[in-house]
Amino acid sequence: MQALLKLGIRAILHDWNYWYKDFPKVKPRPEYQEKMQRLRRSDEIIVLTGMRRSGKSTLLKQEMENLARDHDKIQLLYINFEDPRFPPAMDSSILDQILATYRENINPDKEVFLFLDEVQNVQSWEKWVVTTYELQKARIYLTGSSPALLSGEIASSISGRYLNIDVYPLTFWEFLLFHDISCISINGYTTNRTMINRLFTGYLTWGGFPKVTMLEEDLKKEELLSYFHTILLRDIMGRYKLRNYDILLTFVEYLLTNDTKQNNIHSISKALAISYETTHDYIDYLKQVYFFFEVRNFHYSLKKQLVSDIKFYTLDTGFVYSVSFSEKIGRLYENVVCNALIREGREIFFFRDATHECDFIV
Repeated sequence: MQALLKLGIRAILHDWNYWYKDFPKVKPRPEYQEKMQRLRRSDEIIVLTGMRRSGKSTLLKQEMENLARDHDKIQLLYINFEDPRFPPAMDSSILDQILATYRENINPDKEVFLFLDEVQNVQSWEKWVVTTYELQKARIYLTGSSPALLSGEIASSISGRYLNIDVYPLTFWEFLLFHDISCISINGYTTNRTMINRLFTGYLTWGGFPKVTMLEEDLKKEELLSYFHTILLRDIMGRYKLRNYDILLTFVEYLLTNDTKQNNIHSISKALAISYETTHDYIDYLKQVYFFFEVRNFHYSLKKQLVSDIKFYTLDTGFVYSVSFSEKIGRLYENVVCNALIREGREIFFFRDATHECDFIV
């Protein structure tokens, strides 16, 4: 039985790894690649978090390709725990079996760079990862759904041992690179003005998920709706054991229809006829999977700030257009600005009183 299990693991590893084949051709994301190269020097565990389909797995493979310039490819071990050939209920013993199979058949004695993709599907992976790190058995990279990786107990169990990179859909600059346009100055814009303006309209409409960016126009909406429902079903319904998908769907559609507008938990609860507690929980779940960002009304008093109205901004404007179409294009512009500020790590607020209004205070 053990021999059959190892045979199955070996087949999975051969399918996913690039020991004897070329790396896939993908569009580069220079800022993330440079950051990973810089963090690599720390020897800490590197954790990539962010919404599903934002490009985490592709960044891992680009990091592997970069490492292969100075290391033997057999030193790079990539495991995708969403492969259906793995058992549905996995614990950390599967990690021992994978590493043992790899050592016996591929790399018996050289240094290992271990890439664990969607690691949240393995129960009790944290202790195994920390032990492997402490015993210097491998250099470790992790990706997974953000709630699973950023919950308090996990943060405490690997605290002081990891460095985190938040991965977002494409910025507009990256979006242009994906369309083979490099624009780093006003001269670059002037030269390509017509094309850049047309592409920006597409960016506002369909957002910046890497795969969506490269699809034909008539396939973009279907792809975005697939992401949308998968996030709700797997990352929220599945993780938090919710029972009523229709209520969650209506809730998210309501927030998307009203994103960039002032809101509060009481008004949302009243509008949807659901409890205050459920409203609060759903907002928290959506923030944890990066679906929405929350921006508060600025006040010098923290107490007043915490009870003020809130604006919600979605991670990707493609969801606004594909799920809750709005003719108010100004909302999409405002959402893009908010996302750009958040990607820069800025703390942002809006301001509104009886006589004044400002969309963003940075």
